[in-house]
Amino acid sequence: MMKHERRNRWSRGLACSFAVAITLVLSGTANAQILSRGDLFGPGAPPPMAGVEVGFGNHTEQGQIDCNCGANFTGGTGTGLLGSIFFELPLDYEWAIGLKGGIDFKNLSTSATVYENVVVLPPDQSQTDTFPMYVTRNGKVKATYLNLAPYAQYQFFRMGPFLQAGIDVGFLLASSLTQSRQLITTSATLSNGTTVDNLTFTNGTLSEDVPQTSTGFTGLRLGVLLSAGYNIQVSERSVFAPLLTYDFPITTSGNTGGSAWKIGSLYGSVELKFKLD
Repeated sequence: MMKHERRNRWSRGLACSFAVAITLVLSGTANAQILSRGDLFGPGAPPPMAGVEVGFGNHTEQGQIDCNCGANFTGGTGTGLLGSIFFELPLDYEWAIGLKGGIDFKNLSTSATVYENVVVLPPDQSQTDTFPMYVTRNGKVKATYLNLAPYAQYQFFRMGPFLQAGIDVGFLLASSLTQSRQLITTSATLSNGTTVDNLTFTNGTLSEDVPQTSTGFTGLRLGVLLSAGYNIQVSERSVFAPLLTYDFPITTSGNTGGSAWKIGSLYGSVELKFKLD
């Protein structure tokens, strides 16, 4: 009886040890799977991904830039470059959350016709004269932002089309608002009644730079990002995705001459994603 009881105790102890070992292994495997696959709510999600995004932006002015010279600039357009890195965490095979960070170069060119006093130089360069006339004012806006953009993504299939929506937080790194003016006509009647042709600015050309005293840019810019893209598997661990994004401005980009204005952007970009499992 004693020997049989000792044998039963040894068998029960071995079974308990084996059960504990199996439990630890399964628990470790499940935890490793959750961490490696990026699934917050259970197994079955793709792994986390990280990558880079590069693209071009088409920028448009919204509102009016009022210059202290009297010019009112509207309808400005321009192009720029975009570059960012991102991290993406799938919650399941449909939903994912992510964070992008990068540099955005925005540019605008705009023009306006202004009636103002102009100092001109006649062809014989005998003396300068000032009189009112129409000139074209050309404005150029440049702004560089450091962008941080949290976003959510919906994947329609395990690969293929997807939609993204996020908030773009832009911190102004550099900005400039420069101007030039150009003669519309090169003939005029001077103050002494003489009509003179082939007029130029005092620099001898038909255009000159105009000093700008204030840029009026705001340091923080907020926008809503709406994107549509298509994931293409290029290898076991990498994905290529063309992306079309519209950045709808929420806050103003600047306030010049008492007039607030914004910059809206449409981007065409590509993403290269790498699986992290």
